[in-house]
Amino acid sequence: MTQSQSHWEKIRPQFDALPYPDEPLDKTPSQDTYFLTQHTYAIPYYLRNCQVVDTTDKWILDAGCGSGFSLLALAIANPGANLVGVDLSSKSLEVAQQRLEYHQIPNPVYLHCLPLEALSTLPYHFDYINCDDVLYLLEDPAVGLAAMRSVLNADGIIRANMHSALQRVDYYRVQKFWAKLGCLEESPSPEEITVTRQTMTALNDWVIAKRQTWQPVFDTDDQGLMMNHLFRGDTGVTMADFSAFLQRAEFEFINLLEWRQWNLADLFKNIEDLPIAVALGIAEMTLEEQLHLFELLHPIHRLLDGYCGHPGQGRDRPPIEDWPDSLWQQTTVYLHPQLNTAAFKAGLEEGAKTLGLFSFDPYLKINEQPITVDSSFASCLHALLSKPQTVPDLVKRWQQVRPVHLITLAPTTPERAFQTVRNFLVGLEGAGYIMLETP
Repeated sequence: MTQSQSHWEKIRPQFDALPYPDEPLDKTPSQDTYFLTQHTYAIPYYLRNCQVVDTTDKWILDAGCGSGFSLLALAIANPGANLVGVDLSSKSLEVAQQRLEYHQIPNPVYLHCLPLEALSTLPYHFDYINCDDVLYLLEDPAVGLAAMRSVLNADGIIRANMHSALQRVDYYRVQKFWAKLGCLEESPSPEEITVTRQTMTALNDWVIAKRQTWQPVFDTDDQGLMMNHLFRGDTGVTMADFSAFLQRAEFEFINLLEWRQWNLADLFKNIEDLPIAVALGIAEMTLEEQLHLFELLHPIHRLLDGYCGHPGQGRDRPPIEDWPDSLWQQTTVYLHPQLNTAAFKAGLEEGAKTLGLFSFDPYLKINEQPITVDSSFASCLHALLSKPQTVPDLVKRWQQVRPVHLITLAPTTPERAFQTVRNFLVGLEGAGYIMLETP
């Protein structure tokens, strides 16, 4: 038995005993628009290529699909795609199969029981690979990345993540505590869970290990306890380590999954107050290097979760604020795929009845601060539900909605309408609710 096989044999029993995630079979992520956003191929494709992709007939791999809840999300978020799920645990795959059958997923789905390193034995190549909560279980994450690289199409994209060593440092100390007491070596057992729960409960509340790692939910949540205090093979890395693994696997970093929450400038009251040397140093850094600094100052994220792909596949374009009018005239506007719902349509129709502000948060919350727009733009957004619209088409629509200035009653000129719609689109694209495609 190789070292890798021995390593997996240590980890597999945990997921055979408690297939992850432990979600009821009848639960669906269909109404969880943000979770679906995390599983759509369209978003990373747009981030890298500045284009909108049709997921029909694309091949998508869920590497470490577990009990199939992420497969279900991938099916919903990527209509018409072919899905493949692989996992080390045969018990988890049994649950995944039951889940997919229960929900009658229309996508073709193929399940395989094998470790990540054996992906090259599959008869498929993929446009998108989702590898969530898996890499940190490998002895060498770069080996797992290389295995995914071997089955990734030339223009394919991978979502992969690892635990943050800085954010989870307290959990790693607790895991070492249990290892010294003889736990974490054999297959997980109910007795091990009971002993852990009783011991953590017995600790004084001021003890750092309890204060930093024990949550009330662990009093009843066996899987949550197992995936934190008693997690076999759990390792963490820094953002710099994560970048190094990508480089070793010959991948190019695209961006983080939740990049809006990793803005280094947001950590300062006013970045203009920084010493000039510090501000210049930051300005000269790459995006990845800035992310390394962010984690050192504010390690709040459990996962270092990002997109990568083969080098040289991306498309550069200038910031949309700098686009000339001639480029705007050739731009096509697409609605975020998870906003194309009956609920959003009904919300727009209701909002259009009165003057005021329309909020996106009830339909898709992807920003920490609420995003609102003038409800008079509801007509433009409503048009995007049926099909993408060109900027000139939206400008004409806006002129019909607002033919005159509400105070002066002066006619809305084409120039004024264009400026208004352009500013509206710049704000929505930055917030993530639309995508702008240029020739």
